[in-house]
Amino acid sequence: MLQWSRGKLVPTRGKPGRERPGGKPKTTRREDRRIVRQALVDPTVTCSTIRADVGVAIVPQTISRHLVEANLESKRPCRALPLTPEHRQLRLQWCQARSMWNVTDWQKVVFSNESRFVLGRC
Repeated sequence: MLQWSRGKLVPTRGKPGRERPGGKPKTTRREDRRIVRQALVDPTVTCSTIRADVGVAIVPQTISRHLVEANLESKRPCRALPLTPEHRQLRLQWCQARSMWNVTDWQKVVFSNESRFVLGRC
């Protein structure tokens, strides 16, 4: 098999008739479809979850390649949502309303860091 390289035809490596050089594919067509289906059903699914569900020892790059071939993107989720201008304004108002508080006022505040818990139960 020949291909163009630097303005001339040169023989390709590998056996003639093979679509891509390299080893045998690690996944079957059925497993490839399963990888893509999982990403479509749950866009937040991770590569490790897909790998565990498919049950084949493959690297995350293989999963990403299958998703790209299916016109999907593998991406990492955002750590936090960006603040909108409205959220920024509300935060500023909250800070300005409490700018003159003293230590005793701040001791009455419970900072939860968005964790859920119930006060007053044993």
